[in-house]
Amino acid sequence: MSNPKLQVRNSVLVALAVVALGAAPLQANRVELPQGAVTVDELYIVDCLLPGQVRQLGGNFTYLSARRPIRTTAKDCAIRGGEYVAFDRANYATALKVWLPAAKEGDVNAMNYVGEIYEQGLGVEPDYATAAEWFRRAAEKGSSSAMINLGSLYEGGKGVAQDMTLAMNWYRKASGLEGGTLEVVTDEQRQQRDADAAELERLRGEVDDLRQQLGKARASLSARESELQNSQTALTQARASLAAAAADRQRAAAAQAQIAELERKVAEQEQAVATSRAEADGLLTKMGVANSERGPAPPGTSPKIQVLAPKLVATRSGVLAAPLLAAVPTYQIVGRVYPAESIKALKVNDRDMRDKIDADGLFQVDIDIVGGDVPVEIQAITNDGLSAVQSFLITRERAASTVAQKRVTSKLFQRRMRSDLGEFHALVIGNDQYGAFPALSTAVADANAVSEQLENRFGYKVSTLTNVGREAIIAKLAELTMAMKKNDNLLIYFAGHGQIDANGRGYWIPVDGRSEDPSSWIGNDQISDYIGASAAKHVLVVADSCYSGTLSGNAIRPIPLDAKEEDLLFISRVKARTVITSGGLQPVLDDGGSGHSIFAHAFLTALKQTDGLSEGYRLFENVTDLVAQRSAVARLPQRPQYSALRHAGHEGSEFFFLPKDA
Repeated sequence: MSNPKLQVRNSVLVALAVVALGAAPLQANRVELPQGAVTVDELYIVDCLLPGQVRQLGGNFTYLSARRPIRTTAKDCAIRGGEYVAFDRANYATALKVWLPAAKEGDVNAMNYVGEIYEQGLGVEPDYATAAEWFRRAAEKGSSSAMINLGSLYEGGKGVAQDMTLAMNWYRKASGLEGGTLEVVTDEQRQQRDADAAELERLRGEVDDLRQQLGKARASLSARESELQNSQTALTQARASLAAAAADRQRAAAAQAQIAELERKVAEQEQAVATSRAEADGLLTKMGVANSERGPAPPGTSPKIQVLAPKLVATRSGVLAAPLLAAVPTYQIVGRVYPAESIKALKVNDRDMRDKIDADGLFQVDIDIVGGDVPVEIQAITNDGLSAVQSFLITRERAASTVAQKRVTSKLFQRRMRSDLGEFHALVIGNDQYGAFPALSTAVADANAVSEQLENRFGYKVSTLTNVGREAIIAKLAELTMAMKKNDNLLIYFAGHGQIDANGRGYWIPVDGRSEDPSSWIGNDQISDYIGASAAKHVLVVADSCYSGTLSGNAIRPIPLDAKEEDLLFISRVKARTVITSGGLQPVLDDGGSGHSIFAHAFLTALKQTDGLSEGYRLFENVTDLVAQRSAVARLPQRPQYSALRHAGHEGSEFFFLPKDA
């Protein structure tokens, strides 16, 4: 008998068992719509081409303006006399015909939509290069959504050469953050940095030892070469004496014996010199100095720069990096430049370090560490005017103590933010009683508890739907998203079954969803369409369902904890379309032993612990830690995700939480 605590929110196999047993589907609780209400099809987001407007020029001239493309519901389009084909249904090519003329005329939104059509291959073959060009045009005209989309192409290397630096720069620009640096640090990278730090210390010690050994070897070589020279001089003198005393046999014999002894000493000293030279060559080999780079270089030789310590590692952006784990004021760089005797100038970050080079071309420089990541550029210039450059980035590891820390802002600023953020709305959905899928035990309880927290603690206007079918969910989703004003904030929470089809598309399952019929489910693209067309400033989707990771788009860079209050205010005025999912592309747990799912328990706990201004990323950190602990006990690891919502118009801001009594 299976443990109910490990009940998973995805179960086609169990669904088949239910059908085989002849279980009758349960009737969904329906939201009653007023008489004459629109149909579900009329609520879909479409590409609408509005008719031209009759305009008056002066007193005597009347003309018809060009048709205008917009994205709105099918019902609204029909009321306004527009023509449309659904963006994600019917004939996709029609969408391109709607938006392309406007894009060619310079409409920024149209440019972005055309880019998305080419990126997703809607009615045309996917063309990432063309998508990148349209995104670039829109981005250069200031479209934050296009900046995000263009950054995504650079991040994935689609249609453009993969360049993580450019991707991050576009993401930052979309967020309105022009200064500072950003970095992505995974658990693997963190472990690698720890290993690299130890290797760095080892290499530093090894370089110092080798330099000492090389100095001793060169001193020994110099002494032995001097002895060899003296012996060779004595040998020459003895041979001259032998020639002068050739007639005197006795003197000749003595001279001959002296010559033999001197030749023996010369041979021994030549062997010692060869041994010393081999030892010095071995040390140079250990230091990575090629044979061709030993001894004087011919005129016109281009300089070469080698960083011996720290060990440089390659990143996904193509930039070499040196990890910095400790909070130190300076960072030591050990390197070598060739040919040492021809170097006119050695510059490190535009500081001349020529006097730091020894006879072997070795140099040692301390770099001041201020703030975050520190770029390093080493330039060598020869007497002939030839130059070489070696660049890398000293990356500072974020201290573990910053994880899940709370943001500290003044009460006055929090009151200002509350006024600036506008109204907060929430749509909370919880489905337990399925007809064609196994029943869940906690989804409704999760939804009710989340609704209570949002309403009582944060002052949200909450709409709660439990055990509802597809039509009711779409109707309420359309109603709320399209009713939002430009300063409004909307949180959408879903707890229930999720599914994924053969093409990797994700879905929410309503209680009347049929197990083998994706048309009876609610696709992620539909959810993104409504949110993308909404005027709301900030939207956060929280999905506690299987395969919810299919909602995830580009990664979100957290706002630094030490960000100034005026910067927070600026960022908060940019659109946000973000998502927190209970897991990735795998099943997630239902009952966590507390009357709630593991994810819902963590989400509720994180909400209760929020006692001041906090953004979605900080809440996500707390949720992730709690989920990791409890899912490990259940022996089904679960990893929540936080990212931009795919193709929903994210512009780089965050979703903010602020308790009403803060």
